[in-house]
Amino acid sequence: MARNHHASLIGPGQPLELPRAARAAAPLAVLALLSILLLLVREVPVAAAGVAAVAFALAAAARGVQQQRALARLQASLDQVLLRKEPTPLSPILVWRAGQLTSPTAREHLAASVRRVERSADASHLAGASPVNRSAVRESAAELDAVVDYLLGTEQVHARGVLVVRRLLDDPGSPLYGHAPAEALRAQLRRAIAALRQGAGPRA
Repeated sequence: MARNHHASLIGPGQPLELPRAARAAAPLAVLALLSILLLLVREVPVAAAGVAAVAFALAAAARGVQQQRALARLQASLDQVLLRKEPTPLSPILVWRAGQLTSPTAREHLAASVRRVERSADASHLAGASPVNRSAVRESAAELDAVVDYLLGTEQVHARGVLVVRRLLDDPGSPLYGHAPAEALRAQLRRAIAALRQGAGPRA
């Protein structure tokens, strides 16, 4: 039976299997390599070996892309759940996703994105495809700095808070963009700060 490369959504005691592009593509990549090696065998037609190598390589790439997309869909689905509930040991797949979102690297990248938005509010910065609400961003400097401080700080942050900040940054309709009043942005940022604080405690 074919091995399942998708995550098990069952509770504790069940193996947590996630979409893995490299592992899914590996068998086909090996076949592509073997086909290339066949080019060294005089009895094997060069055209046949070449066609087989290309076919297996393309199939490996396609399977890898398929698994990457499956992982992205899984992460998006889990994010919707984490916006509503806490991860618990009874949901290992949620614990895994929360760990991804709150890892030091993810926190640093998100803080850098917030800083880029702050810099783009500078009057000398050229407007992009999604124009930053410059006046609102400038008036919300204290809240934006607080978000960055929590992300780069030594305390744990809540996955829901990370998702709230990401949504604020990624949604073109958020108060960060367009012409929403500064108070609307400050309110959203205060909500993000509260979500980041939720369950905060010293890092292990």
